[in-house]
Amino acid sequence: KVSKGEIFGFVGTNGSGKTTTIRNMMGFIRPDHGSVRILDQEVSYNTTQLMRHIGYIPSEISFPDIGDGNAFIKSQAEMIDLKNMDYANYLIEKLGLDTSANLKRMSKGMKQKTAIVAGFMAKPDILILDEPSTGLDPLMREIFVDILIESKQRGATIFMSSHVFEEVEKTCDRVA
Repeated sequence: KVSKGEIFGFVGTNGSGKTTTIRNMMGFIRPDHGSVRILDQEVSYNTTQLMRHIGYIPSEISFPDIGDGNAFIKSQAEMIDLKNMDYANYLIEKLGLDTSANLKRMSKGMKQKTAIVAGFMAKPDILILDEPSTGLDPLMREIFVDILIESKQRGATIFMSSHVFEEVEKTCDRVA
């Protein structure tokens, strides 16, 4: 159980099931036994209403072939009916993201920054983050930690898997 407003760290070795657990939480796969509940709703394949409250960063980022970062961020905003892009623009500036870069030619770090903007830009109530700082350099990891703490301060609940113990120690209220 993760409490409202908490940053919950989820750690484990490679292959221990962190990503599989998160995919269950997102409704991408179904558990063999048991269930996942978010906001008192059981997660299933038909979770469109529930997903309006969740920001997600996958462990492996694969963008559609739609051009540059601007096009991707705009398409994500349209999908969630986000009209005010002020916070997205704030994140783009804070992360030093060049959104004019072609998605397919972006470095791992640039892709990660783009995913962070997409996951956080609507200021969701819940953030589910699977290795969210992978590919970021040490300075960008510090900035990412600042963004996590800002999100917690506004009341977001954050579930985050990470291999970066310093990141977990700095941000998480509890770790499993």
